[in-house]
Amino acid sequence: MSTTETFLVFGEPIEILIPGEATNGLSTTLTQTSPPGGGPPPHIHTNEDETFYVLDGDYEYLSDEQWLPVPHGQAVHARRGSVHTFRNVGDKEGKMLVFITPGGFERYLEEISVFSMPGDTDKVLAVSERCGIVFPH
Repeated sequence: MSTTETFLVFGEPIEILIPGEATNGLSTTLTQTSPPGGGPPPHIHTNEDETFYVLDGDYEYLSDEQWLPVPHGQAVHARRGSVHTFRNVGDKEGKMLVFITPGGFERYLEEISVFSMPGDTDKVLAVSERCGIVFPH
């Protein structure tokens, strides 16, 4: 059993349920809580695949430049190399369960958690580049 770790990334709580080191680097499992309208900007992972499962609320998922509804109890998958994101389209806080392979992505999230946007954009982009996260223009 692992110890749960929680921190904020741009104001959204991230709770690490199973860190990469607990799975010998095979996967990370976490939750992300988002306010209405919340979620990350569109991005590409060069190293990770992600599966998102909506625990609470209503979300949309961006895939291939198209927004798709992802209501409570539904899941979507993002292959590495694909432009993707999600956003809470409900009128209350929502929560996603996120399964990431391989493990270790939580270290990236923890590293950028000390920054705020837009003031620290250059720092976030530098860490992101080092960790294989790309934000398309």
